Amino acid sequence: MPDTRTPYGKFDAAALAALRETFDTTAILCLVDQLDAIRARYGAPSGLRDDLLRLHGMAHTVMNGAGLAYATTGPTLLDQADEVLDELDDWIAMLKRAVQALEPLQRLRAA
Repeated sequence: MPDTRTPYGKFDAAALAALRETFDTTAILCLVDQLDAIRARYGAPSGLRDDLLRLHGMAHTVMNGAGLAYATTGPTLLDQADEVLDELDDWIAMLKRAVQALEPLQRLRAA
């Protein structure tokens, strides 16, 4: 099938016609909202950055014999690691869904 020219590039006409029937562009806006939530969580006080720094300080004490970096009344090293891993797993799942949502756009590639 011939290619179709648009203001944003040349696309396979059949793929464009099919995606016009099935692709929901609001999915991209949902991804923006999800990334905003990740960004807010990453840098916020007690965000992932701080959680990783706490985990490093705790691991540095336990593994390398360094002085205490954080109070011992908070989470344990294992609890802190579990919290960070759970958060990263959530982010990975969200990013995989983002890739799946955007992959159909690759079908537009003209031959």
